[in-house]
Amino acid sequence: MDEKSSLGMGHYLAVLRRHWKTVVAAMLIGLLLALAYLLTGGARVTASALVNVNVIVSDPFNPSRPASGLLDTATEGEIASSYVVASEASKEVPGGDSTADLRNNVDVKTGSDGTTALISYSSRTEARAVDGADAMAASYLAYRQDQADARRTTMRNQLEEQLAGLTTSLAAPGADRVTLTNRISNIESEINELNAIDTTGGTVITPAAESPVSTNYTRVLGSGLAGGLVAGVLLAFLSHALRRRVNDGYDVEQAGTGPVLAELVSPEPTLPARGAELDAYRAVRERLFAGRGPVTALAVIDATSGRAFYPVAPNLSVVLAQAGFEVELVLMGTTPEEMELMTEALQLRFGANEGGAEVLVSESVPGLRVVEAVRGTDRDADDYVTDAVRRRFLARKDSLPVVVLALPADAPSASRMAAARLAGAAVLTVEGGRTRREEAEVTATELAGVRAELLGTLLVRGGRRMPRTPRSAEQKARRRAPEPVAS
Repeated sequence: MDEKSSLGMGHYLAVLRRHWKTVVAAMLIGLLLALAYLLTGGARVTASALVNVNVIVSDPFNPSRPASGLLDTATEGEIASSYVVASEASKEVPGGDSTADLRNNVDVKTGSDGTTALISYSSRTEARAVDGADAMAASYLAYRQDQADARRTTMRNQLEEQLAGLTTSLAAPGADRVTLTNRISNIESEINELNAIDTTGGTVITPAAESPVSTNYTRVLGSGLAGGLVAGVLLAFLSHALRRRVNDGYDVEQAGTGPVLAELVSPEPTLPARGAELDAYRAVRERLFAGRGPVTALAVIDATSGRAFYPVAPNLSVVLAQAGFEVELVLMGTTPEEMELMTEALQLRFGANEGGAEVLVSESVPGLRVVEAVRGTDRDADDYVTDAVRRRFLARKDSLPVVVLALPADAPSASRMAAARLAGAAVLTVEGGRTRREEAEVTATELAGVRAELLGTLLVRGGRRMPRTPRSAEQKARRRAPEPVAS
């Protein structure tokens, strides 16, 4: 199997694995429909009668041609399921199935020797199936005998007419008595041979009452499951083709924004992260360092729906600071509510006003500073990545501190490209079930266009909300800048 085939098979398996609930649901629906069909009259019991078909010949002991060669199996099958046979059979089962039912539900299979036939009949109950199979078998054999008797009678009448004519000619004066006598003798021999022919249609070897019956339960239920499976697979691929949102790591990689650095699934994210999410952020930090060496700048691009606050950039900054780095988190376009949450969670206090930006220092995370950048004006290079942000970034010495540029979910494409180009590397945050795949694909293309390296994606669970507690007056005072003292 070549690489393309492996990738194609992997794609199909991934789609089915993602939509396995759809496939299972379709199979269950198919099974329920099949069960409903059986319960509403679709259940059938099949009984079979085995008959030995008599080959009607003038010399049954003549070995020149086998009996099977004298029977046309297709014709015999048509006769056994004909209206005439079914009509006579219906008279044998008063109160049973109708002529149309008998004809439509009978099946005839001839044996390999051509002289046996298995006549099967299906009905709603076992008794009706047995009666119908036996009646059809008896009617079929009786019809064959009636037809043979009729043909023999016709031939005998013709021979007797010839015999009467020859006898009259023999009594006439001057008749050739020798010739006429020989012809009369031959006709009498033919009549005797006709009278000796066995016109019995055949015999029932095994009546339906003595044969095991079968039902269509397994076949119908199996067909329901198989139909549900096919429908489920088709629905799975249709749903995959129509789905336009990122739901899991497979979608992330298909959008070209992989690999998935972490999946954050806690319904209530915390800042700083705790437990499993803290381990996830630390794993992201190690992957970032393992992939390209020391990280000196990183743009965190928010491609979520913006309905909730996801503290991805702050938590990445925290784990970088915990690794011993001096970290500066530059917040661009952060709302007052989000800023208040971060101030409380990271115990931020006022540090300084530098270049029109307020610098806050974390008392709980040594080495972490937070810069709240002011949104730019029409004269700035960008609404979010302002001239002040660019100057601050370029003024670093020896690539210190490590700068994390955090953009909000509503940042335009130009701001995302500017931040990624300035940092040289970026990570993307997408929201499961809400971020559009098209947006993720466009972002990956835009970053490639400015030669910024997309290191990977963090996939967060949709609808996450950070728990919030009221801030005390002391915390609010710590956040504010000191008032100037009059000289």
